[in-house]
This record gives sequence, structure tokens and C-alpha cells, in this order.
Amino acid sequence: MRRRSFGHRFDHSRGHLRSHLRDHSRGHSLGQVSPDRSRHPFEPGKLVAGLVILGVAAAYGMDAAGEWDVRPEIALPALLCGLCVAALISALTYALRRRSGRATPDD
Repeated sequence: MRRRSFGHRFDHSRGHLRSHLRDHSRGHSLGQVSPDRSRHPFEPGKLVAGLVILGVAAAYGMDAAGEWDVRPEIALPALLCGLCVAALISALTYALRRRSGRATPDD
């Protein structure tokens, strides 16, 4: 199996490395066309999970600063419940998108 390096190719005929910069709009290093990443579907479950984690991190940060008194027996179950809500939202979003993709117009 041949190893590939990133950004350089060894020229065996001349015995030196030469840099090859590729136009990334055409494809990536494996020669396949890269997908259009300019738009992606909104994922509310990931938003909720991120906000829950940021909230718990902020609470612990305030505790470390001496502003709040955060007890782990409150914060950790809150984190667990928040992540469960985020998982439920992700599952519902998946189900709704799958259902709307299968819907066929009545003729």
C-alpha cells in the first residue's frame, strides 16, 4: 500500500519533493468531488445539547469564581436531563424529516 503525504509529492525521477497545491473546489486528495458545504439542515437537537452544556459549564465557572454555590447533585442531573431532551428533539426531528420525505402528493 502506498503512503500519501499531504501537500507534497515525491518525484522519483528527480529525487526531490515537489509541492502540489490543488484547487479545492474541484475535489479533495482522493480525487472525489467534495460536497457543497455552504448549506446544511438545521439540527435543533444539537443546538439544545450545546446550550445545555454551555449552561452547566457557566454554572461551574460561576462556582469556581465564587459567585454561585453549585452542588453536583443538582448540576449533573440537570445535565443528564438536558441531554435527554436534546436526544428526544433529535429523534423527533429525524422522524419528521423522514416522514416529510416519504410523503407523496395525492393524484
